[in-house]
Amino acid sequence: MIKASALALLLVLGFSSLTTQAQVKDFSLKEAQDYALKNNYQAKNAIIDVAIAARKVKENLATGLPQVSGNISYTNFINLATQLIPGEFFGGEPGTYMEVQFGTKHNASMDGQISQLIFNGAYFVGLKAAKTFEQMSQLQLEQVEQDVKQAITNAYYLVLVSMENKNLMLETVSTMEKLLADTKAMYKQGFMQDTDVDKLVLLHSDLKTNLLNADNQISNASYLLKFNLGMKVTDEIHLTDNLQTLLMAINPESVLGTDFDKDAHVSYRLMESQEIMSELQWKLARTEFMPTVSGFLSQTQNAQRNEFNMFDLDEKWFPTTLAGLQISIPIFSSGARYHKVKQARMEMEKTHNTKTQVSESLIMGAVTAKNNFSIAVETYQNKRENFSLSQKIYNKEQIKYKNGVSSSTDLNQSYNQLLESQGTYLGAMMDMMNKKLELDKAYNLL
Repeated sequence: MIKASALALLLVLGFSSLTTQAQVKDFSLKEAQDYALKNNYQAKNAIIDVAIAARKVKENLATGLPQVSGNISYTNFINLATQLIPGEFFGGEPGTYMEVQFGTKHNASMDGQISQLIFNGAYFVGLKAAKTFEQMSQLQLEQVEQDVKQAITNAYYLVLVSMENKNLMLETVSTMEKLLADTKAMYKQGFMQDTDVDKLVLLHSDLKTNLLNADNQISNASYLLKFNLGMKVTDEIHLTDNLQTLLMAINPESVLGTDFDKDAHVSYRLMESQEIMSELQWKLARTEFMPTVSGFLSQTQNAQRNEFNMFDLDEKWFPTTLAGLQISIPIFSSGARYHKVKQARMEMEKTHNTKTQVSESLIMGAVTAKNNFSIAVETYQNKRENFSLSQKIYNKEQIKYKNGVSSSTDLNQSYNQLLESQGTYLGAMMDMMNKKLELDKAYNLL
């Protein structure tokens, strides 16, 4: 009974495991993007960076609030220090010394201190810098999210295009198999030569090899998509969006008619934050010429015993209380602070120059992306028409071949033209979709 129960349990767990492994997750393009924004490795780190920046702001704020510290110490004088005091102090002979031990064997102290920063220029500048750093982290997260969306969309397109390539291959294989069967039948009846059959067999073999390559392309594209999603390569996914639907969603006239606004671009906004940060670094260097003012309150309790009875509440502890104000004034640094301010000023000028460079780069990138997309659209339309034409030529060549009007060489030539036009058509399709992605990113529309 025990063995039977154990076996039944193992079977149930095994079926449960198989069911779990067999689960397939469906993704539309939008769902894939949303999933990646939470699970992509780069996106998760960017989210953590935002949380770290928020904690950094609180950390800097806390340094200007009251600080409390405490200490507890215990000292056991195994041998008390001996002092030699001239004997005449105690009525003895001049030139002689008395051995005297001061203090007690057991000593303990407890002290607590409260300090409060009253004025520090670096503290106030640091607060602004921490908040700016938090804003930069938010912008960097937005930038990472755009990169992730672009990577997901690109991989999603690649899977769909690879699947479309396989579908076209399957249609060609099906047609070739039918033609091969007809040719074999005609050969048996004496209307075809054995070389004609052999040539078709070679073409059919090439097609099957290309079909294997198409399967491999789908697998590799799926692995890339799952990696960008933050999933394991062993996970199963199913894409619910259709390639033709996504192609129809691309409206070249609308996209090419969009105006570019560099001020709204995340890279430009990030550069503006970097500019603010460089100005704060300059101000921070200048604060080293300012004094620092802080106040403190200290309370100390001391116990001195010849026996270890520190926890005896009847014994006395001796208090010491201090309150004070500390002012630290920078006076002379041999020019170190001066040169530090000058360096910060130069770094700020470099940031201004970089900001201008980024601005011009974004404008140039937007113009380039628009031109590239426009050319890609025309190329795709041209390659689509060429592919359609090559399909017609191949189909007609098959009919002519069946009727004995065309040779196997002509059929092979039209077949190679079909494969070439199919490859360039799918390549142009992928290029157009990628150029659309690049344009959306250049316009900050992802």
